[in-house]
Amino acid sequence: MPIISSNIRERFEQYRQEQSIAPLFILGDALQVLQQLPPESIDFCMTSPPYWGKRCYQNGGIGLEPKPEEYIANISAVFAQVKRVLKVTGSFWLNMGDSYWQKRLLGIPWRTAINLMDEQGWVLRNSVIWNKVKGGLDNSRDKLGNVHEIVFHFVKDASKYYL
Repeated sequence: MPIISSNIRERFEQYRQEQSIAPLFILGDALQVLQQLPPESIDFCMTSPPYWGKRCYQNGGIGLEPKPEEYIANISAVFAQVKRVLKVTGSFWLNMGDSYWQKRLLGIPWRTAINLMDEQGWVLRNSVIWNKVKGGLDNSRDKLGNVHEIVFHFVKDASKYYL
C-alpha cells in the first residue's frame, strides 16, 4: 500500500531501517514528495514523465503547460530534487518522448538533457535509443511515424556511480 504524502519523511526513514527488500511506494506530486526526502538517500531513479501537450489530465500536472519552455522548466525542477536525493554513487535514467508544435518537432528530450547538464551540473553518461518495435499509430501524412524514444543516463559524478 502506498504511503500518503502527509507522513512521507517519517515513513521513509522507517523503511530505511527495515530489513525488508519489498519496494516502498509513495503516492503524491513528484516535486512535493521529493522535497520531503532526505538528501543522498536514493540509489536509483528511472522515470518517464508525461510528454508535453499530449494528454489532458483531470487534475492538471506536468505536460499541460502552455509553452514547451515552461514544461522544461517544471520538469527540470523535479529533476533538481532527484539530484538532491540521489546518492553520489547513484544513477538517474530518464525516458522522454518528443512533441510536435505547429508542425515542428521540438527536440524536448535533448533540450531537457542540455538544460540538466548546463543548469544543474548533471553528467550525461549515455543516450540510448529505445526502438519501439510496435510504435504507436500516426495519422499524419506529412512526416514519418515516431517509433523511438530516448533514454538518458545521468549521474552526479562520472567517477563514482554504479551502472
